Amino acid sequence: MGTKIFHISDLHIGRCVPTEPNDESRNLKKIVDRLASLHGDEDGTRVVLITGDLADDGEREQFREARELLQPLYAGGFIVWPVPGNHDYGTDGIHAKASKFIPFKDTFFSEANPPFYDENVSYPHVKHFGDHVFIGLNSMKAETGFFDGLLADGELGGKQIADTIGILRKHVDRPSTRKVIVHLHHHPFMFPDHSLLEYAADYLTHRLKDGPELMHNIAGKVDILLFGHEHHHLDFSGGEISRQYRIPIILSNGKSTDANGKAYALQDDGTVRKRKVLGEGLLGRLIEIDDAGVPTVTNIEFG
Repeated sequence: MGTKIFHISDLHIGRCVPTEPNDESRNLKKIVDRLASLHGDEDGTRVVLITGDLADDGEREQFREARELLQPLYAGGFIVWPVPGNHDYGTDGIHAKASKFIPFKDTFFSEANPPFYDENVSYPHVKHFGDHVFIGLNSMKAETGFFDGLLADGELGGKQIADTIGILRKHVDRPSTRKVIVHLHHHPFMFPDHSLLEYAADYLTHRLKDGPELMHNIAGKVDILLFGHEHHHLDFSGGEISRQYRIPIILSNGKSTDANGKAYALQDDGTVRKRKVLGEGLLGRLIEIDDAGVPTVTNIEFG
C-alpha cells in the first residue's frame, strides 16, 4: 500500500499582526482541508510530520487552537506527529523555557489526544509507521534557561545525540525497503546559499549549535532528513550536501502558513536557482515510499 509522508512546518498559530490578524489560522485550515479532501479516504499509511513552531509563543491556548485546526486530519486517519520548535518554547521564539514543553506534550501526546497518547514522550521520539522508522528530535532540549534560552538557536544536547546514535545502530542492517526518517526543527547545517551577512546572522542567532555533531553521526545512516525553522523551502536532495552526508533526501520546509511562500531548487554548487521556482503559496511536501522502498518527492501547493 505504500507510505505517504506529508511535511509541513512553522505554523505559528497565535501570531497576530495589526493588518492581518489570525492569518496563520486561516491558512492552516486551508492546508488541512486540502489534505483531508485529497488524501482522507486513501488506504495505506499517511503521516503528517510538523517540524516545529506550531505555536507562536508557546502558550497553551495557541497549542489548543492548532490541535483543533488539525482535528480533521486526526479524524481522517492521518498520523499527525509534531516536534517542538523555538516558538513552542517561548514568547516570539527568543526566550526558551523548559516549562513550555508541558502544554505542548499535554496537547499533542496526552490522554486528551487519545489516538496519539504517549505517556512517556521523550527525545529521540521513535515510532514505526508502515515499515519505516521515524526519529523525532527536540532541537530545544538543551536550549532552555535564562541565558542559554535567549535568541532563536537550538541545541540537542549530548545525550539526545548519543541516544540517536544508539537507535541508528539497531537499523544498520535494515532491508532496503525500510527507510529511516529523521525530523527536527532547526536546520542541522548552515545554508550554503546565504550571503556572508546572512550566514553571520544565522550562525549567531538561528543555528543548531551541535548540528555538525549530529550530521557527522547520522551520515550514511539516514534515508530522509526533514526540518524547518528558517522559513526557506529548499531541496538539498542529490546535491553537494546530500552527497557529503550520504543522505539521499534532505528537505527544508519553510513556513507552510505563509501565503507568499516560494520553493526553490538548489544547484550542486549550493546556490539558489531562483529562475526555477518549484512551488508558490501555502507549501508543503509529499514523500511517497512505495512497497519496494523507492521514495519520490513532490512539492504541494495548498492554495
